[in-house]
Amino acid sequence: AYISSYEFRAWEEVSDCLMGKRIGGDDNHHLGVSAMKMKKMKARRKVREPRFCFKTMSDVDVLDDGYKWRKYGQKVVKNTQHPRSYYRCTQDNCRVKKRVERLAEDPRMVITTYEGRHVHSPSNELEYSQTPSELSNFLW
Repeated sequence: AYISSYEFRAWEEVSDCLMGKRIGGDDNHHLGVSAMKMKKMKARRKVREPRFCFKTMSDVDVLDDGYKWRKYGQKVVKNTQHPRSYYRCTQDNCRVKKRVERLAEDPRMVITTYEGRHVHSPSNELEYSQTPSELSNFLW
Protein backbone atom coordinates (compact mmCIF):
# COMPACT_ATOMS: atom_id res chain seq x y z
CA ALA A 1 0.00 0.00 0.00
CA TYR A 2 1.13 3.54 -0.72
CA ILE A 3 0.72 6.61 1.43
CA SER A 4 0.95 10.08 0.00
CA SER A 5 3.67 12.48 1.05
CA TYR A 6 0.92 14.64 2.58
CA GLU A 7 -0.25 11.76 4.82
CA PHE A 8 3.34 10.92 5.73
CA ARG A 9 4.05 14.55 6.71
CA ALA A 10 0.84 14.68 8.76
CA TRP A 11 1.94 11.69 10.83
CA GLU A 12 5.44 13.16 11.19
CA GLU A 13 3.88 16.36 12.51
CA VAL A 14 1.79 14.45 15.09
CA SER A 15 4.90 12.61 16.22
CA ASP A 16 6.97 15.80 16.29
CA CYS A 17 4.24 17.57 18.22
CA LEU A 18 4.27 14.92 20.92
CA MET A 19 8.06 14.99 21.14
CA GLY A 20 8.10 18.80 21.33
CA LYS A 21 9.89 19.32 18.02
CA ARG A 22 9.18 22.33 15.86
CA ILE A 23 6.84 21.79 12.93
CA GLY A 24 7.73 23.05 9.50
CA GLY A 25 11.00 23.70 7.78
CA ASP A 26 13.27 21.22 6.06
CA ASP A 27 15.38 19.18 8.45
CA ASN A 28 16.90 17.15 5.59
CA HIS A 29 19.45 19.81 4.64
CA HIS A 30 22.27 17.66 6.04
CA LEU A 31 21.39 14.65 3.85
CA GLY A 32 22.82 14.09 0.39
CA VAL A 33 20.56 13.73 -2.66
CA SER A 34 20.72 9.92 -2.69
CA ALA A 35 20.04 9.75 1.06
CA MET A 36 16.97 11.95 0.65
CA LYS A 37 15.70 9.73 -2.19
CA MET A 38 16.18 6.64 -0.01
CA LYS A 39 14.28 8.31 2.83
CA LYS A 40 11.37 9.08 0.48
CA MET A 41 11.35 5.51 -0.85
CA LYS A 42 11.22 4.12 2.69
CA ALA A 43 8.34 6.48 3.47
CA ARG A 44 6.38 5.06 0.54
CA ARG A 45 7.05 1.45 1.46
CA LYS A 46 6.38 1.70 5.17
CA VAL A 47 2.68 2.23 5.77
CA ARG A 48 2.06 3.48 9.26
CA GLU A 49 -1.12 2.75 11.11
CA PRO A 50 -3.27 5.84 11.72
CA ARG A 51 -2.43 7.68 14.95
CA PHE A 52 -4.80 9.72 17.05
CA CYS A 53 -3.73 11.80 20.04
CA PHE A 54 -5.88 13.08 22.87
CA LYS A 55 -4.84 15.44 25.63
CA THR A 56 -7.00 15.12 28.75
CA MET A 57 -6.85 16.56 32.24
CA SER A 58 -7.06 13.59 34.61
CA ASP A 59 -5.79 12.21 37.92
CA VAL A 60 -5.63 8.68 36.46
CA ASP A 61 -3.23 7.71 33.68
CA VAL A 62 -5.36 5.14 31.85
CA LEU A 63 -8.84 6.35 30.98
CA ASP A 64 -11.70 3.94 30.31
CA ASP A 65 -12.25 3.94 26.56
CA GLY A 66 -14.37 0.79 26.34
CA TYR A 67 -11.53 -1.50 25.21
CA LYS A 68 -9.36 -3.87 27.23
CA TRP A 69 -5.62 -3.28 27.25
CA ARG A 70 -2.52 -5.22 28.29
CA LYS A 71 0.50 -3.23 29.40
CA TYR A 72 3.63 -4.40 27.60
CA GLY A 73 6.16 -1.75 28.47
CA GLN A 74 7.17 1.38 30.28
CA LYS A 75 9.91 3.88 29.53
CA VAL A 76 11.52 6.68 31.49
CA VAL A 77 11.12 9.93 29.56
CA LYS A 78 13.76 12.67 29.66
CA ASN A 79 12.95 15.88 31.52
CA THR A 80 9.91 14.49 33.33
CA GLN A 81 9.36 12.41 36.42
CA HIS A 82 6.45 10.53 34.83
CA PRO A 83 7.10 7.38 32.74
CA ARG A 84 5.50 6.59 29.38
CA SER A 85 3.43 3.38 29.32
CA TYR A 86 2.69 1.16 26.32
CA TYR A 87 -0.44 -0.98 25.87
CA ARG A 88 -1.86 -3.45 23.33
CA CYS A 89 -5.50 -4.32 22.80
CA THR A 90 -6.24 -7.75 24.30
CA GLN A 91 -8.69 -8.81 21.55
CA ASP A 92 -7.38 -11.53 19.21
CA ASN A 93 -6.21 -10.25 15.80
CA CYS A 94 -6.46 -6.62 16.94
CA ARG A 95 -3.12 -4.86 16.55
CA VAL A 96 -4.05 -1.51 18.10
CA LYS A 97 -1.52 -0.01 20.48
CA LYS A 98 -1.77 2.93 22.80
CA ARG A 99 0.83 5.06 24.52
CA VAL A 100 0.05 6.99 27.69
CA GLU A 101 2.21 9.74 29.17
CA ARG A 102 1.90 12.87 31.28
CA LEU A 103 2.76 16.25 29.85
CA ALA A 104 6.08 17.43 31.33
CA GLU A 105 4.95 21.07 31.52
CA ASP A 106 1.63 20.22 33.21
CA PRO A 107 1.49 16.80 34.95
CA ARG A 108 -2.30 17.09 35.30
CA MET A 109 -2.55 16.53 31.52
CA VAL A 110 -2.47 12.99 30.10
CA ILE A 111 -1.55 12.42 26.45
CA THR A 112 -3.02 9.22 25.03
CA THR A 113 -1.88 8.18 21.55
CA TYR A 114 -3.70 5.39 19.71
CA GLU A 115 -2.01 3.65 16.79
CA GLY A 116 -4.20 1.59 14.45
CA ARG A 117 -7.88 0.79 14.17
CA HIS A 118 -9.77 -1.77 16.22
CA VAL A 119 -11.18 -4.72 14.26
CA HIS A 120 -13.97 -5.18 16.82
CA SER A 121 -16.50 -3.26 18.88
CA PRO A 122 -15.70 -1.93 22.36
CA SER A 123 -16.00 -4.48 25.13
CA ASN A 124 -19.20 -4.31 27.14
CA GLU A 125 -18.22 -7.05 29.59
CA LEU A 126 -18.03 -6.40 33.31
CA GLU A 127 -14.62 -5.49 34.66
CA TYR A 128 -12.76 -8.21 36.54
CA SER A 129 -11.98 -5.68 39.29
CA GLN A 130 -15.57 -5.75 40.57
CA THR A 131 -16.24 -7.51 43.86
CA PRO A 132 -18.74 -10.41 44.07
CA SER A 133 -21.26 -8.15 45.84
CA GLU A 134 -21.07 -5.68 42.96
CA LEU A 135 -21.52 -8.51 40.47
CA SER A 136 -24.58 -9.83 42.30
CA ASN A 137 -26.32 -6.52 41.61
CA PHE A 138 -26.20 -7.38 37.91
CA LEU A 139 -27.41 -10.96 38.30
CA TRP A 140 -30.77 -10.18 39.93
